Amino acid sequence: CMIEISEHLQLAIRDYLDFQERKYPAKSVLKLICDRYGLNSAERAILFRGVALPETADARNRKLTAAPPNGATLNIDFFNQSLIVVSYLAGNSLFVSCDGILRDASGFHGKKIPEHLFARAVELICETIGQLNPPGITLFADTQINHAEEMAAISEAIFSDLPFESNIRMTREADRELASLRSGVICTADSVIIDRTVLPVFDLALLVLTSRFRAEFTDLREFCSQNLYLTGPPLRD
Repeated sequence: CMIEISEHLQLAIRDYLDFQERKYPAKSVLKLICDRYGLNSAERAILFRGVALPETADARNRKLTAAPPNGATLNIDFFNQSLIVVSYLAGNSLFVSCDGILRDASGFHGKKIPEHLFARAVELICETIGQLNPPGITLFADTQINHAEEMAAISEAIFSDLPFESNIRMTREADRELASLRSGVICTADSVIIDRTVLPVFDLALLVLTSRFRAEFTDLREFCSQNLYLTGPPLRD
C-alpha cells in the first residue's frame, strides 16, 4: 500500500538531512530526530533506510540499470530481494528510497517468515528471472538469517527448472562477497553493497512487483530534495 508522507515526517527528513550534512553521528541523529517528531516504527524505518544526502543518493542512482545488460550474469542478494517481495505479499508497506531503490518499511527482522509467502515470493522471482533469460545466476544466501538452510532448500527446488545455470551460494559474508565481485550485475537493496560495488545494480524486487502486480509505491525522491520549503525552523543542536 502507498505510504502517506505526513508533514511531520517531511520535517524529520529535512532535519535528518541537515544533521547528516553537518557530519553528526548517524545513530545519534536518527534517535534524536525520531524522538523529536514522535515517529512510529514504519516512519523510523523510512528515515533510516530511505533517506540519504543528495550526493550519496545520486551516486547510488547512477549505478542503477533499468535492465541487465545482455549476457550479464545476475548476482542476487537473495534473502534481501526475496524478503522485500514477501513483505509486499504480507501487506506491508514498501517505498522507493531517495536513491531510487525499493525498500520496505517493516520487514521480517527477528520475525518468523511465513513459509508459504516465501515460497510464492521465490516463484515470482524465478518467473521474472526466466523472462530476463540471463546466461546464469548466483543466489548469495546469508547463513546468518534465521532458517537460512530451509529457505535455501525451498529455493533450490524452485530454481532447478530454469533453462540456464543457477547456483545458491550459502555464505556468512554475502555482503562482502557481493561487493567484491567484478563481473555481472548485482541485485540488491542493501545500501552498503551498492556503495561499495563497481558493478551495475538492478532492482529485481521492484521489477517483480511492478510487472506482476502493477504495484505503485510512494517515492521519497521528491521529499529528499534539499529544497524542502517547509514551515517551522529546523531542529538545531
